[in-house]
Amino acid sequence: MLTLACFAFILIDVLISLIYFQTNKTLFIVIAAVMSIPFAKNLIGYLMTFKFEPLTEEEYKEAEQIAKERGMVMAYDISVTASEGILFYPCVAVYNNNVIGLSQKGQNQKKKDATEYLKKVQERASTKPRVIVVESLKDMQRELNRLTPPKEDQVKHDIFIAEKLLELGI
Repeated sequence: MLTLACFAFILIDVLISLIYFQTNKTLFIVIAAVMSIPFAKNLIGYLMTFKFEPLTEEEYKEAEQIAKERGMVMAYDISVTASEGILFYPCVAVYNNNVIGLSQKGQNQKKKDATEYLKKVQERASTKPRVIVVESLKDMQRELNRLTPPKEDQVKHDIFIAEKLLELGI
């Protein structure tokens, strides 16, 4: 929505300059040029994530069931950007200082690279969470079964880690 608003503002700004002043040598054109920077950033972000697919309705319900059973924090549609590219995780579980990311089906990245991208959350968290990338929700369930239940203060920290995950994206 922000992308469309930026584009509309730029278009209206240029049209006012051309129609009202009948020249492109006005302050309106400078404002339009400056506004094109956030427009381009948002447009590129949209185009980069366009090819990624979120969880299906059935997979989403299964992920919600897993989260509800354990009372854990679950983040959805996480995109992690770096200078090398962008990686998309349809679902990321944060539980007892562990970050378990579900990799995109058919993603061209190797599992090691997918883990390295997600490990960026360690730079932002005060305690370094363990980061794992899995291929399916069944693998995620298997990893979660290995973990012990968190202590009361750990739940608040898991919420903090989930918020930091959202900062990794576009």
